[in-house]
Amino acid sequence: QVTTWNRTAGRLAPGATASTTVAEATSGADVVLLSLLDGPASRVVVEGLEAEPGTLVVNVATIGPAESAELAATATTAGLRYVEAPVLGSVPAVKGGRLRVLTAGEPADARDAAGLLAAFSGDVRYTGPIGTACGLKLVANAALGIAAAAVGEAVRAGRALGLDPESVLDVLEAGQLGGLVGAKRDRLERAEYDGADFTVSALRKDLALIRSAVERLALVTVAEEAASSCPDDADIAAIMS
Repeated sequence: QVTTWNRTAGRLAPGATASTTVAEATSGADVVLLSLLDGPASRVVVEGLEAEPGTLVVNVATIGPAESAELAATATTAGLRYVEAPVLGSVPAVKGGRLRVLTAGEPADARDAAGLLAAFSGDVRYTGPIGTACGLKLVANAALGIAAAAVGEAVRAGRALGLDPESVLDVLEAGQLGGLVGAKRDRLERAEYDGADFTVSALRKDLALIRSAVERLALVTVAEEAASSCPDDADIAAIMS
């Protein structure tokens, strides 16, 4: 039995019972799963929980390691168990049940969370104490942002050289960044970036998080600059165009 609450009114999950408040949704829950944009949104929900002591709170949001540590402390003070569980993959992986999940927290709590997470992932990996999973997710998204910016530079170089756009994408898809190019090629060829699988604003948030945590990440700054020229709600393929 699943009860949901969404910050955006009107968004309903088929087969689930919708609640109007966080407290209503979480009262009496065995497990609370958070799927939110960022740390501030996660904090609002964690502070509004009405769950019983011992309830497992699983947060799949991509947030900073320090933010996650603060949330874990808040949950622990309330007698709750907290597991961070950021996911690798976007909308296609969600629909196909192929998300990869990184978990961190107390080992026993992470084991308990794995059963729930298996519902949408065939790959749940325990990474260690709170902060490690979030750190690894930010590293992955930093690489994604840098790669997207690199593809964008290559595409623009090809355009400046007067090369056939399809040939440029053929060569890039055959190279080291082929997986990313292949995943976004249809969008690039149609110049269609609406209905994002992963929005530019979400990536930019993650790049800012890792840049604030680690000094002198020059390529992350380059990726941020490339993303800043794209609409917030566009798919990250826009960075590659």
